Amino acid sequence: MATIDISGDQGETLGTPDDLREEVVLDIMQQEIVGSMVKIEFETSLGLCTGHYLSTELGHEEINLEAASFDRLRRLFPACNGAFVHPANRDWVEVSLAEATGGLPEYKIYSRVITGGIV
Repeated sequence: MATIDISGDQGETLGTPDDLREEVVLDIMQQEIVGSMVKIEFETSLGLCTGHYLSTELGHEEINLEAASFDRLRRLFPACNGAFVHPANRDWVEVSLAEATGGLPEYKIYSRVITGGIV
């Protein structure tokens, strides 16, 4: 394991080496594996949206949104017919629209928790 040397004013901005080590370890622990059930949250202008998806090899998984979350998206985008994990960047949610508008709305995933998997 490499050691990160923090000196001077950077210690206030970046935290201690232990803080950084903990962030790296937590990130590694939350990696998805095929068959994992993943709970995500993302923030819209109308509030937090929550959903689950089953991680696959292909990517672009459909997110099963909670009813209140789907209602929020429908208020923002009346043509909304679902949400998917972005195919190119798994840190983003892509909102699917029934009508083509030149681009699909995207939201950064606020939190991701691996909740289980297929055995």
